[in-house]
Amino acid sequence: MLMQQETTAQSPRTVTIAVQLIWFTIAANALLMAVDYDDASSDAMVFNSMLLVFNGFVANKIAGCKNWARIVYSVLVALDVAMILALGLDDATDLEVLVAYLTVALEAWALLRLFGAEADQWFSPSSKN
Repeated sequence: MLMQQETTAQSPRTVTIAVQLIWFTIAANALLMAVDYDDASSDAMVFNSMLLVFNGFVANKIAGCKNWARIVYSVLVALDVAMILALGLDDATDLEVLVAYLTVALEAWALLRLFGAEADQWFSPSSKN
């Protein structure tokens, strides 16, 4: 992993699963970058690498019970979906399309877990006292 995850006492299973889903999407995108290495420009590779590192940082903070991190993650997911809709997948390879749809589905599943009742209670300021 890019960073060692912070651990906070009694992380709910829903949050643990959400963080694992986030790490899975990071790994899938990193593998896709490795496969498409010859086709991508160096600027695109640097930008995508920085995004993956930032996603890892956010996943680490979510695991550490930082409420702002799950909000930032929801914005990142919204931007991911917006980019796919704006740019389309017409020129993408079959593998790129598969990874795009898979990661969006997993990101949505992670968001549902991060904003469920159990996670809301864990992230609330009153639970940290």
